[in-house]
Amino acid sequence: MDQTNQEFFDAAASGDFAKVCAEVSKGADVNIANGDGRTALMRSAKRGYEDIVRFLLDNGANPRARDKNNKTALMGAAKKGHVEICRMLIHAGADVNSHDNKGRTALMRASLLGETDTVKYLISKGADVNATDEQGRTALMEAVNAYKSDIIAFLIESGADVNAADGRGCTALMRAAYIGYPELVKYLLAHGADKTLKDYDGNMAIHYVRKECLADLKDLLK
Repeated sequence: MDQTNQEFFDAAASGDFAKVCAEVSKGADVNIANGDGRTALMRSAKRGYEDIVRFLLDNGANPRARDKNNKTALMGAAKKGHVEICRMLIHAGADVNSHDNKGRTALMRASLLGETDTVKYLISKGADVNATDEQGRTALMEAVNAYKSDIIAFLIESGADVNAADGRGCTALMRAAYIGYPELVKYLLAHGADKTLKDYDGNMAIHYVRKECLADLKDLLK
């Protein structure tokens, strides 16, 4: 990477809008990538620099570019809850359902980290609520792992399969049973979770309950 492109790239990462504009006017390549395949758009999107993202897109930055792990700018923005940047990227052509080398999508990232507004926006733009990563995990499972109750509710209202199982046969209810929150277990049961399902080792949700939580959950799951 020559000096002009390096200074452009660093400016995008640090949020220096004036410097980004100046280096592009000198001929910097808006789609230049570093050794990991990351572009200036990816770095500025993840850091929430709306003005830079808008400028880069207006000047030809590729919203579908992927780094060496197949991560996109949209994934970075979604993970950090930058809804306006997600909106700009999708409007510019970013694929809302793109997935990285591990099968993880922008929706999964936003669900795990509790970015409610981002989750709602992604789903409104066609994000697949039942997409699975390489381990069979869904956005709902991620939201349950993090106990993000508002996101759990929204995902289910949006058609998430409450009884989907991952590559080990583990469901959202099994995860909730392990976490140990009665209200979460009650909510999932009230919305169709099947407590009789078994994972691939023959365990039901009640078998996931930790000893210290058994008194609170056994009547719900037995």
